[in-house]
Amino acid sequence: MLKIKSIYDKPAPDDGFRVFVDRLWPEGISTRQAAVDWWAQEIAPSYELWRHGYNLDKWAAYHENYLKELGARDKQRALEQLCQCAANGTLTLLYGTSDPARNNAVVVRELLESGSVSKKKR
Repeated sequence: MLKIKSIYDKPAPDDGFRVFVDRLWPEGISTRQAAVDWWAQEIAPSYELWRHGYNLDKWAAYHENYLKELGARDKQRALEQLCQCAANGTLTLLYGTSDPARNNAVVVRELLESGSVSKKKR
């Protein structure tokens, strides 16, 4: 099962394995408070995409460019690990932005739910 949650939301027992999918750690929350099992920086958007592309007014372009980055060969191992976590129990993808509908976790969930990760060869 795949869930999405803000890193600022209180951790819950039914969150399962909690993975933070942003490049930068958010201000105002400690790692202990966040109860993150894995900070998956390796699948976070590149610094360039984040710096120049993350603009909610241009979400469609950011979304498309982030999906392209996630398709890179060097991201596949981490994405496969996330697929395994979701197959074995609850996986909660955590995001650090203020918009629950437009964030990195939404894009990663979309990719994982599409089934295309497990079909790719390394």
